Amino acid sequence: MKPDFWFSQQCLAVILEKIGRHADAEVELAKMKVNGDAAAFQYATIYAQWGNTPKAIEWLETALRLRDPGLAWLKVEPLLDPLRKEPRFQALMRKLKFPS
Repeated sequence: MKPDFWFSQQCLAVILEKIGRHADAEVELAKMKVNGDAAAFQYATIYAQWGNTPKAIEWLETALRLRDPGLAWLKVEPLLDPLRKEPRFQALMRKLKFPS
């Protein structure tokens, strides 16, 4: 598997949804999910971009539980911008104790 395989699927899932091809976007997400929870942070970014805030937060909480290395980008990842004002997102930020 190429190192950027998940990244390509993540991008496709977001872009296909943005252009109104939800079924195709779901297919790309399903391809990623064969790897289980290993891409929890990436799943959260996809759901955030799809506008599914509860599912995005749920995956971020899974990422926290699994100590997903993607959480290092939580404060600056633009794909998560739709979540920034959510109380559960802010609680995750506090738990990770990012510097101001």
